Amino acid sequence: RVGQGSFRDSLMDIWKGCSITGINIPKLLIASHVRPWRDSDNEQRLDPDNGLLLIPNIDKVFDCGLISFTDEGDILLSSELNQDTLAILGISQDIKLRFVNENMKPYLQYHRDHIFKN
Repeated sequence: RVGQGSFRDSLMDIWKGCSITGINIPKLLIASHVRPWRDSDNEQRLDPDNGLLLIPNIDKVFDCGLISFTDEGDILLSSELNQDTLAILGISQDIKLRFVNENMKPYLQYHRDHIFKN
């Protein structure tokens, strides 16, 4: 994907690590689109406000729509995830995005409306 490297670099500059955990080992971090690549125009695809840096387990459940985030950064959990699965994944109701800026909110709203499986 053209621009994916610069998108990741921008996210690394902004987040300095995982958007939730703060883990800053680059090879463990995935540059994830909030509004998926397939649903975005060229500008949205490269917009760092449309991105999160996530560790693999969180990236996968986010990408599958099994978690999402409020405009305040609080996690939303799909009813498809039970407590045992959440514990194994290391995901709890208490985790949240380290910050949310105003430009991220439309992307988060899109994720909640179109990707999240409530």
